[in-house]
Parts: sequence; C-alpha cells; structure tokens
Amino acid sequence: MRTNFLSAVLVVITLSGAGPAVGENAATEVRARETMSLEESTTALEVPKRSETRLARVMGWIRERAPECPPEVMVSIAQQFLDELQENHPEQLERLLAPDFPVREIESTLSRQIAGQLKGPKWADLRQQFAKRQVEAILAREGIALSAADDLMAKISDASHVQYRRLLEGRMEDEDLSRLLKKVRPGGAAPAAAVPEQAAPLSSAEIISEFTRHNQEGAALQQLKAFIIEAKLKTASGEEQRLLLFKMRPDRFRLAVFVDGAPRLIVAGDGRIFWQQASGQEPQPVPADKMGTRRYLGDFVEPLFAGEGFTYERLADGASEGRKFYRIAVRRSDGSIYVTQIDMDSFRQIGREDGDGVYTRYSDFRKVAGMTIAFHEEANDREGRKGVLKLVRMTPNPGLIDDLFEPLAQGGQSYFFFERLLAGPPSAGGNSKPSPR
Repeated sequence: MRTNFLSAVLVVITLSGAGPAVGENAATEVRARETMSLEESTTALEVPKRSETRLARVMGWIRERAPECPPEVMVSIAQQFLDELQENHPEQLERLLAPDFPVREIESTLSRQIAGQLKGPKWADLRQQFAKRQVEAILAREGIALSAADDLMAKISDASHVQYRRLLEGRMEDEDLSRLLKKVRPGGAAPAAAVPEQAAPLSSAEIISEFTRHNQEGAALQQLKAFIIEAKLKTASGEEQRLLLFKMRPDRFRLAVFVDGAPRLIVAGDGRIFWQQASGQEPQPVPADKMGTRRYLGDFVEPLFAGEGFTYERLADGASEGRKFYRIAVRRSDGSIYVTQIDMDSFRQIGREDGDGVYTRYSDFRKVAGMTIAFHEEANDREGRKGVLKLVRMTPNPGLIDDLFEPLAQGGQSYFFFERLLAGPPSAGGNSKPSPR
C-alpha cells in the first residue's frame, strides 16, 4: 500500500508549478503501540463474530499439525480459516463442532491458511510441508495416490516459479491448484516439460489479487477507519516542508502544509465539497473541476485495493536494475489513467507512471497495522526535476471527527491562528520560534 497518491499529487503540483509546493525528508520507526492498537482492535472486533468453541476446535487442529506455531499465529490462522469457511462454505461451518465432522474436507483449506500465515525464512520448511499437504488433499479428493505429491510439486516448480511460489505461500486456491496439477500430471493437458511460464500468464485481476494478499494481513484494511500521516518533502526547488495528512472514511481528507515550522496551506474535502486556506486568508471553496489531481486525496485507500470504480488492464511487463515488474493500467471512472509497476517477486508496488511524464519510485517498505507502506517516494518529471517524500509516522484509527474536515466560519479564529499560538512568543528579532514537536 502507498500513501494513496500523496507524493503523486503533491510532487506533480511542485514540479508543474500548478499550485503550492509541499514537504522534505527523514524517517523514524512507526510506534509499536500504534501498530498493536489496530491489531488488538481487529481481534476484539472479529472474535465476537464466531463461537469461542469453534475457534478452540480449529486451533486444536492447527496445534496437532503445526505445534511449532506461536500461539498468536495460531489465533490468526484460525480466525482467517473461520472467516473463509463462513464466506465460501457456510454449511461446513455449521457442522464444524459435530463429533464426526470430516476434517479431510477442509484439510486443503486449513493447510493453505497455515502456509499463508507463516511468514519469513525460518518457516520455509514448514511452508513447504503444508503446501505438500494441500497438494495431497487435492489428490485424495481426486482418487490419486498421495505418493505422487513430491513429483508433482517438482514439476510445478520446473514449469513456473511464480505458481510454485504462490503454492508455497498459501496463495493458491484449491480450484487453481487442481487445474495446475492436471496440467503437470502424466497425460494431463500438457507435459510438465512443455509448460513454459509464459503459457499461463497471470491476468490483471490475478496480479491485483496477489498484490492485495501480499500487502495486508487478514482484514487490516477493513478495520482501518481513519489515519494520520506525518511526512517531510523536499521539493524540486529544494524547499523543505512538513506535511500532515488526515484521512477518514469514506472520502474525507485534510492536508496541512508547514514551512519553517509555520503553517502555509490547508487543502481539504469530502469528495463533493473542497476548500483551501492559505496563511492570513479566510477559507475559500474550490470547485471540484479546479482541484485537479488533488481531488484524488479523497480516495481513502490505494485504488489497487479499492476495486469498485476502477478497471485494470495488463500491459507489457517491464524491468529496471535487474528487477522485473508487472505493468497495470489503472483507469478511474472519470477516465483518468496511470500505470502502476508491481514487482514480480514481492508483489509490492515499486513504481508509477503518470500521463504527464512524472515517474515515481517507491521504497523503504514497512509494516504498519498489518499493511505494507512505502515510506520513501521519489518523483521525477520529463525535465529531470525531482521531489522526495519521506514518511515520518503513520497513526491508524486516531479518532478523527467530521468537524476536522470542515472550514471554520467566516471571521472565526482560523487553524493558522492556533498554530501561531503553539509556536510561542516572538523572539528578539521579531520572528516567532516554533515549539518543539
């Protein structure tokens, strides 16, 4: 996940001269308590949805199969498994507590969930084990000897390293796996040696699905109701600015820009009504057609996660500095288009191509509240001018209210007035000294 067009919008403004410039560089660790607050709230919200008895039953199955798993991982796996069962096989969920429940019916789903939650190199062997269990469960369902599993997995690996990685990471649904096994089995649709990786390229929908799975844990985005991003931007002209971006579902945003500790500009909106306020001036309404790309700050989440209101088209793949990436054209309902670059190995969004010639690269990926965030963004235009954005902090679910996104009444003491009060008394030279933050 990116910061939802933060650099794309702000750097375009900076480079083109179409409006006020914004922010600099620096990066600190996201506070652990901020990350934990969302994870804890996620658990608190999800656990009441299911019976504790069902949860305990599934955790017992997981403990039997993977006793090495830490308890918190078992809880996460069990919750994910129950969610999937409720959505796709509610009849199995109803029978889950029956003494004679046929565990073999859900063995492949459970194995895939376990493999999908075991992150990092230390679990590589266990992931391999549960990928094999998923294959064996499919073979058992189709009446094929389980002893064929190792050979078939080797053939999948030879045929397509992308599909093999999906299997190992618990990201291949049973239907897809069954189809793939038929291709590589003797007498299947095609001999394994003759199945090149290009024979079954991922579609744009599959790539977007993989992006979503790789860049959030469980239902992290669904639990996110609001967030605050603090960032620093170094503009193409070399000016350094501090940014505060407030966002709240469904489409409210407020961006505050500071230079040398003093507020310079506020831009805000709710998807229909937009306004801005410059230092020393009253808030002014801005027609939607005059907002330009800044209106996209109202998108609460990255369009690759949003789905509705966007269409996707796979373009020719690309490569840079030895890294191969998928290129997906993202079209909005208003007809605007940009091209995203998704790394073939990590499925992170590593770049963006805009129609006006601005190219943005993303790096320094970190986990915040179960989401992968790019903390470093660098944009260049056709003339070679560059803007660099670095996130300092992201605070999930901070408890924002609607009033924060509304302009104050005419004649009221503005946001800028209170910022000057916070800055402290004037110094001897007549300039106020910003207070420490």
